[in-house]
Amino acid sequence: MNDAREDGGQENRDRYLFPDRAAAGAQFVSETGNCPYFPESCDLCQRPGVFYAHAGRYRVLRCRRCGLLWTDPLAYQDTPRDTSDRVAQIYLAHAEAQAKRFRHQLDLTISKAGWSDTDRLRVLEVGTGLGFFLDVCEERGIAAEGCDIDARRVEYANRRRQRVRLGTLDASYDAAAFDAVFAFNLIEHLAHPRDFLSQARRVLKPGGVLALETPIQESLFHALARVAYLASGGRVFLLAVNPGGHNHKFSRRTFKTICDDMGFAIAYQRNVASPWGEIWGKSFMMPRGRRLIYRLALPIAWVVARLAGGGNRLFILLRKR
Repeated sequence: MNDAREDGGQENRDRYLFPDRAAAGAQFVSETGNCPYFPESCDLCQRPGVFYAHAGRYRVLRCRRCGLLWTDPLAYQDTPRDTSDRVAQIYLAHAEAQAKRFRHQLDLTISKAGWSDTDRLRVLEVGTGLGFFLDVCEERGIAAEGCDIDARRVEYANRRRQRVRLGTLDASYDAAAFDAVFAFNLIEHLAHPRDFLSQARRVLKPGGVLALETPIQESLFHALARVAYLASGGRVFLLAVNPGGHNHKFSRRTFKTICDDMGFAIAYQRNVASPWGEIWGKSFMMPRGRRLIYRLALPIAWVVARLAGGGNRLFILLRKR
């Protein structure tokens, strides 16, 4: 596909520029002190993005170099209602399914990393949520701690003992302190994934492992959503990227670029499927029109993806070089 068509043309690009772009961006930066309100460039490569899709008030851009998708803007000033309690209820209702998945992923990480003496391991989870993964680590006798920015989830995770810090991955942690850093379905929410990756590498010991799970473009779900978007002329948008939520979507090429640029090596990667109860339950966050289409298509897509081994997420292990 040529650049002009991929970019949507100058007319298409101008259509999705907001008239109050500069003012809104300046206000957002002054209020938050962090991410640009309207990111024109890839956070990983610092290269301008090309038009990929649009939905309502925002558009989706793609990096030509690494394939990363992101929303423009990353967030709105009129932030949508807080859905964290509803999401927490979904996770609690499927706690055992979550624990089973985490057991498998922890055991897989131990195997691929070649750790024989797990009693000596020190693990950090970023974005602990309700603490299910830390529970699994404790079952295995692994010293694990975590951090999360949601005070209510931190309180729940600490209900038996203090193990989760209210905060994020930052200078509070010493360099080369952990054998592994885990972050499940976190990196796609971050305004600056590169900063997170840099901090993760800093706190890892030499040869340590960063374990990530995140929605991935190389999946049946994404392929079907892309076809639906193009076939409908942009009227059907199910790409699962939205400001203030999943504001980034990675690809396998993105992770290869991360390794090339940031001092990691891929130790393992495989598509995994979201648990049915979780993926169905979270659809309540979609606008009503999209939710109906999504729920009609989801059962078929989920079953086919499971049979074909083409889950909607990627579980990947990046070893620090």
